[in-house]
Amino acid sequence: MVIQHNIPATNAYRNLTSNRSGLSKNLEKLSSGFRINRAADDAAGLAISEAMRSKINGLDQATANANDAIGLIQTEEGALTETHSMLQRMTTLATQAANGTYNSTSRASIQKEMDELGNEIDRIANNTDYNGIKPLAADSNANSTGLTNGDKLNMTMQIGPTKGEVLDLKGQDMTLKGIFKDLDTVSAKGVSVATGDNPTAFTTGDELTKAETALKKLIDDKKLDKDQAGKDLTNAVKDAATRANVSVGSTFKITMSSAGVVSIQGAGSLFSNATTGATIKNALMDAYDSLDGVQKSKGSTAEGLTDGKEYIQITSSGVQGDDVTANANRVVKNIQSAIDHVSSYRAELGAKQNRLEHTINNLQVTSENTTAAESRIRDTDMAKEMAAYTKNNILSQAAQSMLAQANQSGQGVLSLLQ
Repeated sequence: MVIQHNIPATNAYRNLTSNRSGLSKNLEKLSSGFRINRAADDAAGLAISEAMRSKINGLDQATANANDAIGLIQTEEGALTETHSMLQRMTTLATQAANGTYNSTSRASIQKEMDELGNEIDRIANNTDYNGIKPLAADSNANSTGLTNGDKLNMTMQIGPTKGEVLDLKGQDMTLKGIFKDLDTVSAKGVSVATGDNPTAFTTGDELTKAETALKKLIDDKKLDKDQAGKDLTNAVKDAATRANVSVGSTFKITMSSAGVVSIQGAGSLFSNATTGATIKNALMDAYDSLDGVQKSKGSTAEGLTDGKEYIQITSSGVQGDDVTANANRVVKNIQSAIDHVSSYRAELGAKQNRLEHTINNLQVTSENTTAAESRIRDTDMAKEMAAYTKNNILSQAAQSMLAQANQSGQGVLSLLQ
């Protein structure tokens, strides 16, 4: 028997310490609900779990971002609903003005309502606001210096937890000027006809280059048939010449190339007369201007307007031969083009919204599944941990009891000393 070292007590104490350490960890996991509370619990599991938590946070915020984007789209859509309604009313008014039962006074009254509707379209576009963003305003495509940069307001929506997961939504100038400016890509200003004998082509210049580029795009997009366009220009000149009692040579012909370049053959002295030549030239300019389906009106104030109202003037310009019915019908055609333009943008917004709704569903499912995966790594299995706690608790109590017994085992030495 020895008393310097009580090996049974030492063994019992070691087991008691181990059991209490396990019991402490059991209590920590049961009270926190996490299986991994520090890297020492599972270093690899902790790294995977933290990466998953980061992704879950990104997914949840991306869901909120997508919902915000839908809010912006719905704000735009609501505004454009009224723009469409007003354009429909303007169609009705223009059609009404085309009727021969209305005199100039009646048409002037109709024009007043047309102008007020145009003002309201501008007001709605310029004041539709979502958190300080005005996606329909006239300056939606202006850069920091206030100059048009060629690109519309580009709103990048972060719809995923990583850099590349974005959706671009471009603003549109939906004022009256913007609606027609974006449509009137070919302008009468972009064509110049020599007034002498045998003009062979339109003269060159920056405006003409832009017009030819626009015509080429219309041809490439199959919105304009170049052969039919050439025939329409030819017929416009012939009709104007007939009304002016001017004969047109059999070789006269206007053609358009696939590059948007318009050429005249066999014009002779068709444009040389100061009076009739100017009338014929104006007819050609009007026909050229209408190739894209949008043409400035010949209303009495149309020439002095630059805010989009030049396309909705139904009153007569007073020019000889100016047909008020034809003028009103031209406005009807212009407004229909504007309706199509607004419809196209609304369709784009609707497509974006539908996409975002699917995006939100996907984000929510991904977040749910990633959370479940993270839970399997990080969370405590309460039933399993409770069983371990019960075991360690019993072992701890048993070890404590055995330590007491081991400490008593040395008392037998005292009987030898008596």
